[in-house]
Amino acid sequence: MKQKNLKYLHIGCGDNVLPKPFINIDSRKKKGVLNLKAYPLKFKDNSFNLVYASHILEHFNKIKVLKVLKEWVRVLKPGGVLRISVPSFDNLSLIYKIDKNIDNISGPLMGGQTYKDNFHYEIFNQKKLIKLLTSAGLEAIHPWDFRRTIHSKYWDFSQATTNEIPISLNLEGRKKIVNKNSDYVFKEFNTIFNKLKKDKKYYKKIRSILKSIK
Repeated sequence: MKQKNLKYLHIGCGDNVLPKPFINIDSRKKKGVLNLKAYPLKFKDNSFNLVYASHILEHFNKIKVLKVLKEWVRVLKPGGVLRISVPSFDNLSLIYKIDKNIDNISGPLMGGQTYKDNFHYEIFNQKKLIKLLTSAGLEAIHPWDFRRTIHSKYWDFSQATTNEIPISLNLEGRKKIVNKNSDYVFKEFNTIFNKLKKDKKYYKKIRSILKSIK
């Protein structure tokens, strides 16, 4: 696909404004940025090839996290990629064990707390985030390397390290491509089958036919 046909969304960009084909949004007013919230999104279904959110998901409480992910997946085109970076609880635990300096991990865990939206409410490890991304409708979930991305030259917390240990958990997944025709056929078959179940005479005939096929 040619780049002019691609549409990327950068959620919660802050001062890290990415170039086209990215659309950058943030809850604070900034030059060259659409002043929009990360949830809910004011975009149509199936709009973007890539949705990128670095250190945004942890700003939502645990009740909302899955709803937020499903909303981000909603605006992805089928086959599009949701790319996520969040503070890694496992890595932050390792960092703390090195020098027991709690100030090294308080920011990633609790947020900078410099304005009303800059507080963290949830923590993640790989197992938990994979489960959430799967529940949100993604497949082929795997770690991503910032050095191999289109935004590698634009620093954000996905690239940050402390004591030479990355502070972030970086995962991405692909939105499932649903075959609407096969889904429709299955639903129609299920409807007909349920109707036939009410007619004992035909239900017994269908059961005997299915058994003969086996």
